[in-house]
Amino acid sequence: MLQCEELKDEEGPSNTLEQFTELEQILGMIDTMKACDAPGFERDYQQYTELLSRYQEQPHLLDPQLDVLLQRLLAIVRNKVLPEGLIHSAFKYMYIISKVRTYKVLVKFLPHELSDLEFALEMLERQNPKECNHWETRYMLLLWMSILVLNPFHMSRLDAYTITSNESAPANNCVDSAKLMNPTQNKSKMERIFDLCRLYTSTSDTCSDIAAYLAAKYLVRADIKEVYLERYLDWVISQHQLETSDAKFGELAAISAILKHGKREDLIPYVDKLLKWVVGLQYKDSNDFLKYKSYIKIVQRIGLVYLKPRLAGWRYKRGTRSLAMNLNKTNSAATDERASGNDQDPEGEGGDGEEIVVPDAIEEVIEELLQALRSGGSDIRWSAAKGVGRVTNRLSKELADEVIGSVIDILNPLEPHEAWHGACLALAELAKRGLLLPHRLRTLVPLLMQALFYDEMKGYMSVGQHIRDSACYMCWAFARAYNPADFQPFVEQISSGLLTVAVFDREINCRRAAAAAFQESVGRLGNFPHGIEICTATDFFSVGMRQNSYLKVSDFIAQFEEYQKPLIDHLVEKKVNHWDTTIRELAAKALHNLTFRAPEYMSAVVLGQLFGKTESIDINMRHGTVMAIGEITLALSEIEQKEEGIASKKLLTNQLLSELNELLPTYVLRDSFRGMSGEIMKHCCTDFIKNCSMARIETSKMCLECWQYIVDKCLLNKALAIREGATDAFAELCRSYYKGDEHAATNAEIIHGYLKGANNHLEEYIRMGYISALGALPDFMIAPHLDDILESLIKHSLTPTQAVITTGEMLNQHENLVTGTWSESRRDSVKALSHVVHTLGFDKNTEVSFGNPKYFNKVVDCFLQSLDEYTLDNRGDIGAWVREAAMNALFQLITTCPKELLQPEQVHKIILGFMQQAVEKIDRTRGLAGRLFCQIITTTPHIPHIRHHARLLEVFPADFNSVLWLFADQTFPLFCSLLELPDYSQRLLLGLSASIGQLTESLIKHSSAALFEFLRTHPAEVPRLCKEVVANFQDNVMNERVTYPMLNFLEILISSGSINVVLLDEENTFGEDIYRLLNLETKGHKKLYKLISSISVYCQLVQVPYLCKRILSKMAIFLGLTHVHVRKTSATKFYEALALHGDACDIPEENMDEILNLLSETDWGLPLIAVRPIRNQLCELMGIKPPVSGAAVANSDTAGVAEVGAGVSAAVRIPK
Repeated sequence: MLQCEELKDEEGPSNTLEQFTELEQILGMIDTMKACDAPGFERDYQQYTELLSRYQEQPHLLDPQLDVLLQRLLAIVRNKVLPEGLIHSAFKYMYIISKVRTYKVLVKFLPHELSDLEFALEMLERQNPKECNHWETRYMLLLWMSILVLNPFHMSRLDAYTITSNESAPANNCVDSAKLMNPTQNKSKMERIFDLCRLYTSTSDTCSDIAAYLAAKYLVRADIKEVYLERYLDWVISQHQLETSDAKFGELAAISAILKHGKREDLIPYVDKLLKWVVGLQYKDSNDFLKYKSYIKIVQRIGLVYLKPRLAGWRYKRGTRSLAMNLNKTNSAATDERASGNDQDPEGEGGDGEEIVVPDAIEEVIEELLQALRSGGSDIRWSAAKGVGRVTNRLSKELADEVIGSVIDILNPLEPHEAWHGACLALAELAKRGLLLPHRLRTLVPLLMQALFYDEMKGYMSVGQHIRDSACYMCWAFARAYNPADFQPFVEQISSGLLTVAVFDREINCRRAAAAAFQESVGRLGNFPHGIEICTATDFFSVGMRQNSYLKVSDFIAQFEEYQKPLIDHLVEKKVNHWDTTIRELAAKALHNLTFRAPEYMSAVVLGQLFGKTESIDINMRHGTVMAIGEITLALSEIEQKEEGIASKKLLTNQLLSELNELLPTYVLRDSFRGMSGEIMKHCCTDFIKNCSMARIETSKMCLECWQYIVDKCLLNKALAIREGATDAFAELCRSYYKGDEHAATNAEIIHGYLKGANNHLEEYIRMGYISALGALPDFMIAPHLDDILESLIKHSLTPTQAVITTGEMLNQHENLVTGTWSESRRDSVKALSHVVHTLGFDKNTEVSFGNPKYFNKVVDCFLQSLDEYTLDNRGDIGAWVREAAMNALFQLITTCPKELLQPEQVHKIILGFMQQAVEKIDRTRGLAGRLFCQIITTTPHIPHIRHHARLLEVFPADFNSVLWLFADQTFPLFCSLLELPDYSQRLLLGLSASIGQLTESLIKHSSAALFEFLRTHPAEVPRLCKEVVANFQDNVMNERVTYPMLNFLEILISSGSINVVLLDEENTFGEDIYRLLNLETKGHKKLYKLISSISVYCQLVQVPYLCKRILSKMAIFLGLTHVHVRKTSATKFYEALALHGDACDIPEENMDEILNLLSETDWGLPLIAVRPIRNQLCELMGIKPPVSGAAVANSDTAGVAEVGAGVSAAVRIPK
């Protein structure tokens, strides 16, 4: 049986919780709770919310601790000494508990002593309904009141005094001042609660929901309904008669809740008035779905009040429902079940013989519910469907039959998709209640099958997902409603339909719904063919992955003959022309798999149907059909090859072969490859050519020419997917049809054409197409032309500069400029070259193979040069694509070639290249390099000539998957530990300088930490590593790609204090060398960002005693440049350097404070005429000569960088 391999039997959902473990933490947060207006409250409240929100999916885990939490919070609320802000905070905390556990559950845990009623009532009356910041307080008080008003005592007894209409006035004619201050004291508690119900149900915030709940609980009390129920209903009606658009949702929700919780005999007097009022509101004509939903709830509950509660005696009774009986039943058991399960009430429709009185208003109620089934809101349709089921359950058989017929009539092609969805939900609700008698199934099942596959285009989207989901719900309800015997005639249709949806629907929720309905049917009915076996394959996880369900689960189901044709027919009729390209591709692949299950049916029936659809004007139909034909042809060919020599019927008949040969030439003659539709056709035609070539069908010369023409056309397409498809098709076409001496001339012509096309410098994608095709050539086509192909691919794998050095050919300036940024074509050329190496192999017995050192060394040198490509454009470091392709190619080469071909120097360069890439800045490139490097050094048999191989094996794990190579904190410590090896350290430092000198904070953090940890633990290695840093700088002077991050790297390195032993050693030339290279890098350079970076390094060199005077002179030059940003940066960095390392300079101590004051307090953005005297004053205080520039420079308006050159010569005249 097919199982989801990724999910082990013992594994469950990883986010499942066992119990509420954060109780002590939550109680601690409550005890330390701050007032809502206090600093820090928002942070604590957010943390509290996050802790409780973890239980949103399993709120029942809070139940054992709810009493403790509520007591702790209510203790704060009842404490009158505490500030009001703290009380509001307690209610906010309490609301979060209500949101997680739902108010209907939480209300049962709230205290309901009579003493709390007055307290809660007074506090609620003190709240301002329009205040936005503390609405949680009002919400929780209303919820608390909804349990407090359920006390068993008469509400009038709760007042301390009785107000009578003839109450005598005080003798002294004085009015009690307390009554004037608080007018609510003149009202009874009954009246005060009633006023609060009216007040808060008319608000527009969240409190209106809970106020409606309170109103329903309060107004249906036996002692309240006589006094206030009619008043409240009349008040709501009066509020909604004038302007329905401004009607409050809470008032409608309150009416709905009253009709739900009230007794029928108490509500009967008001339902006529309510129905007339609510129908007149016309909410169904507006777009306010929230109010329309309340409207539908009110209408259906009015209908339930009209009709006496009863269970329809005529309803279908299934009888016993035993899963064990379904799984192990015998024929006799099935017979007994049928006899016992389909008994109908002998008294007919009345059940108990009582005549059912149906008021005339019910017709209007049902009409409103049927109209709501067509509503645009899914919640409204769902509510209406449940209403139809509830009301129909109380009707007589004749009236119910009319209602059911009206619902069924909605399922017709003229109705919109919303109506289909609503009708399916309603029918499911009717079936759950046993109101759909078995004779209706003959009408319903065909409509159900239409709903299961409902999918219609609407503009650029498709509608039908919700209908298919509700149709699965219908099947689920049918499985629970009917006896197996009554359902038996429809089992084949419904089981096939459900499985088809479960494996081939586009949407995951529909696939899972169909699988659940099938599982329910197997368990309840027990007569679905092969139900248990299929249920294990179509589990929740298996059908959750679309590709898995299309290609694996469907193939498993198709082993059962009952389901083969329905699955195939559905793909042919519904999926090969689907609007989603991905679905069409999966459908074609699924047909390939299913061909092995029913080859004769595919050959005799399906291919004929598909060829008939190739003439369709629908581009989706043509695309999917051509792909499907190719996949089926390939499968039939494989079947024929397996059965070769066995007497069997030929599957690919001459008629089919003729149609296959004529298909693409027809499209070429019709010029079907133009425009947007032509792009789609190119994709499917290349796939068709590939599959037919792999099948090696008999083809005519004209057919082959046509296929080659299509491939050539697609190779030059801008779309990458089409080029890749054409490359794959060309490879199979060559292998199947171009082998033999008779094709030598044609093959040579094709290769020369592609070589010429690869030299194109008009468009990059043209070169990419031709290069990919050259890489896909089979060995018998490559061998005669290896030199030309190798020369072309090597040339196009290198940058123009590298190509000139390697080949000696001079490129014209235009081509150099155009192709310089064509990194994608160079990436494809590297991949093509790797494919050529893999195709020809390393046969030593022939000259034309890569066992020949001449060819082998050329390829290795090319790949090594590709590792040095760092092309930049507006997309960033696009050279990384080439470097990654080169690393993959080198890895494949070094691990598959004969070890004697490898030269020590080549292996060392490869290892160095991988090491450098493994510590550079791009995560993806660094991760690939690290993983491949680890595989190279751990591969067996070991690759020869790897220096310090034993040490490398100690550092890196044997299992390369044990390291997360994309994470800098895991990779840098591994490679930095290799800095102790002189053979590798210089290239590692070159890569590290690129990472540490970047702007990414996390990368700088982890890379610099690894380097400094090594320097700290290996102090003896520091002088050697400093020399190598200088060597890297020297080798890359004026190479901005290296030197710009190098300057940042040097600043971080020197400022870290890790190399102080070198800086303070007068015999060590590190500081002198860096100073000299900095001068070379900045001399005559006009890029300000490099000047700014160099200033930071100059300032760090202040701590070197023998460089101090020259650094001071250099900074004096920078302080006098024309660029304001340079002057400001120089002053800031110079101030920091002197503050830290001023004692290492030969500056008089008494002048240091004045120098620092001048640097920090001077506005260096002032004009030069004001700044330079201050600069000169600083020079005098530091004991150096002010820089002197030529008169021409002083009188010109040229950039201040020119003064750097003049200053350098002036600085040289200053003694150390």
